[in-house]
Amino acid sequence: MQNDTAKLMEGGFWFANSYAEAAGRFLIACNDLREAGHKVESERLEIGMTGPDGEPLCIDVAVVGSIESGKVLLSSSGIHGVEGYPGSAIQLAIMDDLCKEEVFKDHAVILIHTINPYGMAWWRRFNENNVDLNRNFLTSKQDYSGVPDGYEKIREFINPESPPPKKEKWFKLKALNLIRKYGFSNLKQWVAEGQYEYPKAIQYGGDCLQPGPDLLLNWLDKILGDVKQIWAIDLHTGLGPSGYDTLLVSEGMTLDDFNHFERLFPGHVESLDPDAGVGYQIIGDLHQGLIDRYDHIKWLALTQEFGTFKPTQVIQASRAENRWTQWGKYMTEIEAKRHWSREQMLRTFNPRDVVWQHKITSRGRLVFNVARADLLDW
Repeated sequence: MQNDTAKLMEGGFWFANSYAEAAGRFLIACNDLREAGHKVESERLEIGMTGPDGEPLCIDVAVVGSIESGKVLLSSSGIHGVEGYPGSAIQLAIMDDLCKEEVFKDHAVILIHTINPYGMAWWRRFNENNVDLNRNFLTSKQDYSGVPDGYEKIREFINPESPPPKKEKWFKLKALNLIRKYGFSNLKQWVAEGQYEYPKAIQYGGDCLQPGPDLLLNWLDKILGDVKQIWAIDLHTGLGPSGYDTLLVSEGMTLDDFNHFERLFPGHVESLDPDAGVGYQIIGDLHQGLIDRYDHIKWLALTQEFGTFKPTQVIQASRAENRWTQWGKYMTEIEAKRHWSREQMLRTFNPRDVVWQHKITSRGRLVFNVARADLLDW
């Protein structure tokens, strides 16, 4: 019994209480790896903004091992702000595991910690320009315009132009009526795909590449020139059964890749088909953008999506927080962060539950380790 309790508490240990704490612990973990003898090259990509305590907001990046080997395992977190807390926890646990290993030269591990530090610090999913960064990495054949088919039918429901009430009496009834009218799969796709016409609405993909992604891509340009193979895992929360991880096969993967993933992770792998599971088609997600930009590299890419709450609860939290941010009455960002909708947003995507936290860190480590072994056999 004591061992079980200790395991649960160990999972929660990796979860930070603030962006500043998470970033600080990441930097300490980089130094711990160096002291253990590992080759570590790290950098802070400052986005030019500050957090609630005046701390600089940065995308922290690290390369552990040998980039010259041509083989890379890429772990990324926090593209959706508040989802960075669980993502950071997984990465910190992984770095602790690496500290206990012998030095390796046959591959590299790239850790991208918190792609959206603004959202993580200020308890939002979107960045300082209200952009969903996982809709911002467009390919060379895409442009920042348009909305999903059917989006206009639900836009007013998804994006009311008023502050949110603490209790919205008719939300669930209205949502159920829309589901009956259009079908859950259609509704899910229209809401989540990404839109490029309404800057104050949710799932806005922006009108250009955002400063944070631009910094990240410029950094990757410098280090990926001689890389031949990348196994990529992007960490997310919010979709699927609570505590269960769905591995969503990224756009650009083949049927052979899909079958390969299923052999590695039986029972957890799904396509992005909205009729087939928890996923949906996305425009401008991180992996799409990277695969298009670095097309000289062979890729295997998954999104590891950990469930938290029911879909209606997740969309209600996102909707309420954005209503407050866009239409609420506040004078400062500190005042905005104190609103109940920001706390609700944080806890919807980062539950304060030690059992959930243990599941997240355990499965995050497991998937990382299986992917790493697969990379070495590739």
